[in-house]
Amino acid sequence: MINVMLVEDQRLFSEGVEALISNTADIQVVGIASNGKEAIDTFKKYLPDVVLMDIHMPELDGIKATIKIKENHPDIKVILLTTYADEDLIVTGINAGADGFLLKSLRATSLIRCIREVYENEIVLSGPAARILAEKIRAQTYSKKQILDRKLQNRNIILSKRELDITYLLMQNNTNKQIAENLFLSEGTIKNYISELYHKFGIPNRKKLVQYLQKVLNRKN
Repeated sequence: MINVMLVEDQRLFSEGVEALISNTADIQVVGIASNGKEAIDTFKKYLPDVVLMDIHMPELDGIKATIKIKENHPDIKVILLTTYADEDLIVTGINAGADGFLLKSLRATSLIRCIREVYENEIVLSGPAARILAEKIRAQTYSKKQILDRKLQNRNIILSKRELDITYLLMQNNTNKQIAENLFLSEGTIKNYISELYHKFGIPNRKKLVQYLQKVLNRKN
C-alpha cells in the first residue's frame, strides 16, 4: 500500500484528489494539510511514502516545505502540484529535491500512474514541464556549442556545422558509435570526420583532442 499525504490550500481540490485515491486499491491518503507549515507537522505524524504538495500556499510555500521534508527524510517522494508550468518554478522545485512536477489539470488516471511511478523511484513531469526542461537543456547545449565554435574561430580553426557537431559530441567522450547514432550517420563516416579533425587541429589522437577542446571551452577567452 502506498501512503500519500495531500498538502493543498484549496479544499475542493484536495477533497477531489482524496476521493479519487480512495477508489484505488493500492494507494491511500493518510493525512491532509492546508499549508506548508501544517504539512511539516502532519508529515511527522504519518511519515507517508509520497507527498502531493501544492506550490502556492500561505505561511510556507510548497518548495520551502519540500526542502524541510527532504532535509531529514531524503527518501520520501514529493510531487509538486501547480496550475501552470513556469521554468523558474520547475528548476527551483527540482533543485529543492522534488521528485515530480505536475499540473493540476492532468487527468485522474495520469495522477494515479505518477504516484505509482514516483514511489518506484521514477521522476515524473507533466507534458508542459517536460517540454520546458527539454528546451532549457537544448538552449544550454546550443550555447556551449556556439561558445566552443567562437573560441575555435578565434584560434583560426574553422569548422563546418557537421564538424562542429562531431567535435562537440567527441568532447563529451562519446564513442564513434554513440556519435553516429546521435547524428544518424554511419560509424565509418564518423571515423573519416574524426581523422580529418586530427589533421585540422594538428593533434594526433582522440585523448589529446578531447583534452584540448575541454581546455579551450573552459578558458575565459
